[in-house]
Amino acid sequence: MRSTARVALLILMAPTVASAQKLTVRAISHSTNERDYTITSPQTTNTNCNLYPNSADCTSTTYGGQTQHKAVYRFTEVVTADEGGKVTQYTLARTARWVWNSMDWLTDGDYFPAEIKGKRMVITCRRGGNQGKKITLKYDIVDIRPTSQN
Repeated sequence: MRSTARVALLILMAPTVASAQKLTVRAISHSTNERDYTITSPQTTNTNCNLYPNSADCTSTTYGGQTQHKAVYRFTEVVTADEGGKVTQYTLARTARWVWNSMDWLTDGDYFPAEIKGKRMVITCRRGGNQGKKITLKYDIVDIRPTSQN
């Protein structure tokens, strides 16, 4: 009974353990789209009162009601991969929602190692050029199409 359960577990895990497709991509073009938005927190007021025989002493404290300005950045990257003479163009996209998110894009014309994992492409590059810190950028694959060789 235990061996049957182990075999079933291995079969269920097989699709998730599948290896990623490794390739080298060339950056063709990139664009950034910024969308600004505002968040306003709700305003609340607390009132505390002391009652006396002939009067009341009340104090109110108001919290919140603050406005924050934020932005969402949408990065679109077009890359190509030459796999045995067959050139494929990938349109990739990723979103940065916070200031400390990676705001980097690939340098057009340069080549980068990449892996396709499901519907995502992970590209390894160096921040600020070929001498910078090694980073990985994770993109959603938006479009795949064959193209003519450049």
